[in-house]
Parts: sequence; C-alpha cells; structure tokens
Amino acid sequence: MGNRLEELGQSREKLVSVAEAMIGAKADCTDNDPPGARGWSAWRMGTRRLREVNLVDDGWEKDETDQVSSVLNRNLGVRIVVSNTNDCTGIEEVGRNPQNRSKKGAATDRMIQQNQGSFMDILDATTNIIPLHSDSTMPGAIVTWYYCVYCEGDDFRTELSCPSSVENGFFAGFIERIFIIDSSNDGTHPTRRLNDDETVTEFEIPVTRK
Repeated sequence: MGNRLEELGQSREKLVSVAEAMIGAKADCTDNDPPGARGWSAWRMGTRRLREVNLVDDGWEKDETDQVSSVLNRNLGVRIVVSNTNDCTGIEEVGRNPQNRSKKGAATDRMIQQNQGSFMDILDATTNIIPLHSDSTMPGAIVTWYYCVYCEGDDFRTELSCPSSVENGFFAGFIERIFIIDSSNDGTHPTRRLNDDETVTEFEIPVTRK
C-alpha cells in the first residue's frame, strides 16, 4: 500500500522535528513563568515548526480556519493541527486514546464532525482502496489530523491521528492513529492503528473498512 505518512504528505523526520521543538520549548520554561506557559510554549513552537517543515513543499499553506492554527494541503485534503495530549498518547491498548490537555472549542468540534463524513472519501482517493460500500464523493473535503505530543520529563510519545468524535471538548474516538514515537520504539518503525480494535504495522498491510 505504500507509506501512509507519505500519503499524508509527511515523514518521520518532519514529525520528530516538531516534537523536538515542543520538548525544547517546555524545557525552556521555569518556575517563574506563569501557569500554563509550558503547554502554550510547546504548542506555539510545535505549530511554528510544523509550518516550517511543510511550507517548503508544494501544496502546503498556513491555515487559520475558525482560528485553529494548522497547515493545510487542499490537493491531499489534509489539515494538521498540533496538540499537547495526555499519557495515553502512543499507548497501544484498546480503549486508551490520547486526550487533549486543553479543552477544545466549537471550531474543533466542527472540524472533527466533518472527519466522520469525509475521511473515507479522502482515504479512497489517496490509496486506491475499494470501499465496502459506495459513498457519495465530497468535493473539497478536508480531513483534520492532530499531531499529538505527550512529554513529561524524559518520557515522551507522539502520534499523528484522526479523531472521529469530541465529548465535552476532549477527543473521544479516533478513525486512525499512526504512532510515530511510542512506548515500544523510538519512531524508527511507526505503527498504524485503525479504529479501536485493528492494528496495522509498518504501513504495508491492506486496509479493510468496518
């Protein structure tokens, strides 16, 4: 099937460099910074780095739709947002999904609701997967992915994941999760998980839809 990250216009190197920027930003904060500075600084520098490593490539642009800072590739139908997440990030256990540290607002809710209807159309278009049932094509559909980063002390894990739902401002479910740096590796062999009960490793196993 080819490399899933490449289908999303990303690479391990890009995403690891974003995580490094976020970890460095947190480390620069001291007890004299105001409350919330570590999280805000990590998000700020992660967003900056995400844009730096993507805007040099054709098709990517800065996006501020609904005041949500991201990068967007209209040709791929992909939007990527940086998010500080909890210790469920990069954990391969059924029912353990990452949750955002800060409560999201209505704009995030709208973007994730759109994911439910448009994700499979984009996936079909980019990977030539034959659907189990026919859906109407949604011209211009954009799927919003979140680059989830967890960092506490020397422990850090990251994943590029596509939420399917939000409850009370927090991620509640995911369509697809791609572990970049998880509890079992350093990102050399990313792991791909579909939904909550199906895992696909090393991006080479055919995908089925449930």
